[in-house]
Amino acid sequence: MRIARRGSSLEHTYRRGAFMNPANEIDSGVAGIIAHIGDADFPARLTETVQSIVPFQSSLFMGCEKSRAPQLLHDGLGEDERAIFSGAYMGGAYLLAPGYRAAQDAAVSGVCRLSEVFPGEMETSQYFSVYWGQTGMIDELFLFVRLEDGRATYLALGRYEGAGLFSDEDIRHLEIAEPVFREAIRRHWRDRSFGVIEPVKPDSGHERVRRLLTEFGSGNLTPREYEVCQLMLHGHSSKSGARELGISPETERIHRGRVFQKLGVTSQVETLALFLQSLSEKHPDNGGAQ
Repeated sequence: MRIARRGSSLEHTYRRGAFMNPANEIDSGVAGIIAHIGDADFPARLTETVQSIVPFQSSLFMGCEKSRAPQLLHDGLGEDERAIFSGAYMGGAYLLAPGYRAAQDAAVSGVCRLSEVFPGEMETSQYFSVYWGQTGMIDELFLFVRLEDGRATYLALGRYEGAGLFSDEDIRHLEIAEPVFREAIRRHWRDRSFGVIEPVKPDSGHERVRRLLTEFGSGNLTPREYEVCQLMLHGHSSKSGARELGISPETERIHRGRVFQKLGVTSQVETLALFLQSLSEKHPDNGGAQ
């Protein structure tokens, strides 16, 4: 993960020797994407180029604007994952997803491991188990690009069980190509929208989901319990949540237990499930709190 930075022109980026690497396929693949800038199939071509450098089994290319739901630019999902994406993810779970949340942070740019953009201990994260476990995915790698007008794109690459985690070599190869990918993406969307975008209405789906997330459990939780609940929804473990709040993990667990009791659940998994259930209710109440 790195701080966003100004990029040079594509021609200068490529000519200055950034791609003097024994992996010749990186050179040829990256050079080819330049010809597709401005084409309707640019997102698909860029994804294919990345695939030639870093093998993956699923991909999402998303565009993000402030206070709007993310827009799908291209997907290379498996059948099972596409069904979950179209339902749970675009139905509001994106607000909890590491890629979307990191895209809202202007300081996040470039190539990032999943563990760099997801709070808490990734291996034991309940949210990881609940969401990605449904697809069999075991790892993700991200490429974040900041556009000059404040928008952002991110390419999420996934691997399923049996494929192995993304290696240091995979990351190194993608980082070699990242400067040209970044400039190509910026140039392609310099004067283009991500798609047909309607003005955001106060009760739009995106605003409704954000409101539900913010209000979840606020009806009968104390201020501290509410903070703990919100951190749980965003994937924090007791340890990382305690760090965010400046309290001990033992104290956080006490508050967490009270949250479970008041919401009528027994775990972080059930808390998240309760929130996701509220997204599909026609007339959601106060976040499902009883």
